[in-house]
Amino acid sequence: MSRPSFFLMNQTLVDIALPVPLDRTFTYLVPPELSGAVELGRRVLVPFGRKKLSGVIVGFPTSAPPHTLRPLLDVLDSRPTFSDEMLKLTRWMADYYLAPWGDVLKAASPQGTAAGIRQIVRLATDSVEELIKATKKSAHKQHAILRALAEAGTLSAAQLQKKTNAKNIHAILADMQQRGCIVLDEDRRASARPKTEKVLTLRATGREIAATDTAGGSSALKITANQQKLLAELMRASELLSVQHAVKLAGVPLSTVTSLEKKGLIQIDIREVLRGQGDERIEPPAVLVLNPDQERALSAITSALSTNLHKTFLLHGITGSGKTQVYIEAIRVALQQKKNAIVLVPEISLTPQTVRRFKSHFGSDVAVMHSQMSVGERYDTWRLAHEGRIRIVIGPRSAIFAPLQNLGLIVVDEEPEGSYKQYDSSPRYHARDVAIVRASLNKAVVVLGSATPSAESYYNATNGKYELLTLPERADNAKLPKIEIIDMAQERLRKKEDRKKEIKEKGFAAVKPFEVSSVSSELKGQIEERLRRGEGTILLQNRRGFSHVVECFECGYVERCNNCDVTLTFHATKKHLRCHYCGFVKQPPTLCPTCGGKEIRHHAFGTQQVHEELAQLF
Repeated sequence: MSRPSFFLMNQTLVDIALPVPLDRTFTYLVPPELSGAVELGRRVLVPFGRKKLSGVIVGFPTSAPPHTLRPLLDVLDSRPTFSDEMLKLTRWMADYYLAPWGDVLKAASPQGTAAGIRQIVRLATDSVEELIKATKKSAHKQHAILRALAEAGTLSAAQLQKKTNAKNIHAILADMQQRGCIVLDEDRRASARPKTEKVLTLRATGREIAATDTAGGSSALKITANQQKLLAELMRASELLSVQHAVKLAGVPLSTVTSLEKKGLIQIDIREVLRGQGDERIEPPAVLVLNPDQERALSAITSALSTNLHKTFLLHGITGSGKTQVYIEAIRVALQQKKNAIVLVPEISLTPQTVRRFKSHFGSDVAVMHSQMSVGERYDTWRLAHEGRIRIVIGPRSAIFAPLQNLGLIVVDEEPEGSYKQYDSSPRYHARDVAIVRASLNKAVVVLGSATPSAESYYNATNGKYELLTLPERADNAKLPKIEIIDMAQERLRKKEDRKKEIKEKGFAAVKPFEVSSVSSELKGQIEERLRRGEGTILLQNRRGFSHVVECFECGYVERCNNCDVTLTFHATKKHLRCHYCGFVKQPPTLCPTCGGKEIRHHAFGTQQVHEELAQLF
């Protein structure tokens, strides 16, 4: 949407969303020289108090507020960063999650494009000696600044600080500016820009090159041995070589390139280099045939894609049932319909293997976006998506903001995972729910996949809000592992009965005291069998420390955290009680602080206690 035609005193008004903790937008005037550049979704630079902030144009008010308005300083985009759809999505997030709109837009902004402002310093006059004379003799730092500027012409404040070792550089520059010695300018630049490299192109054929090296040839075009090596490498190359790569292959100095360019035999061009696009070889995908359950799920998803209506599916499939292959085939259909796709995965660690599998099917149409990438890599991915040069974006929760146009399909793999929730900073959102809202704005399809769906998603599927798709069998017809649940309460009762019988047979003194064990008889027998076979065993225990509950056997007193009021965990290695929420630590009691009882028991086994018991058994 472009700016409206209305003007107030020959100036346009715009509403700007700024990344400040205030639930409102701010109205600014548009100077005449910027009136043709303002557009919804473009980022601008504005004065805010004593600071200068970048914000987003989100509206054009029809009336001015009762206070004096300040003008925009600059328009930072040549085209809108945020589409109308993304403005609606971020507005919904701001309302739903009670977050400032500016914070939501900042979270959705491309990495590396925030405008940074640095001071550029230059001399007010060419007469350096006169400026030095007009400065106090004791002002050695100012003299050093003036000489550095006379030598370099212009320098940034940071460069001057490094050259002169002046700790209070900004105060010195402000004083010098007031006295008319220097001029301070501002340079606004993004922290990330497209990366480029110089490449070499042959301008002459092999026959022409050979002709220039004959005895009767022109001396100006006489080719040296190093130049001949470089030309030979360029003629052998099947693609354009960068300057650095070419001189390395030929084993010649960089000056050889300059010499050949002057002779008109080669041409130096500039090409863009995409960061993070490694030369990793992707194996071709295996030929897989979908089973009937996968075919039914895919058919339902592709039918929804064809209707161009928003719909959400819950793909409930057991581990190994082939959910990912259903995602891939559904994306293939979306691409055939000229639609794009986003695939959300819960953890960054899962991204590389997911990307490799998708790239084996879709090649360069796939890009990754996550926080462990460098600023430049994230900027490149965002720009490729914004320009329509990639069609599939894979990543954790932040990938939901990928600026893909004509979005047709969003996949949320392992949808109940807590990592889809943003906890630490505003906006605190759930990427799964944002995905569903974004899909509704685009009339797109959402596929939520999991072997253990969240309660809310399963409820929505059984109530008809979502459509439930099930994959009850493994895709490769492999058998599921046998699972047996052991009731440890019944296990303890059985051991007590066995002990009573043993006491009757051998006498009380000959029988060991009863001890609560974390390892059942069945588990002990299974581990012994695996050891006899020479096989490994993995035991998972979800509690840290030695025991999770320290309790007085006589009165039931339990040690709790002074801050959080949760039970303290006993750590045997350090022999202390620790709160795993706030870090509170205290020494374990030898007597009950409530009743003075001496029998302090440890319940709820931790990993240390299980490890200790396993070491005794095996």
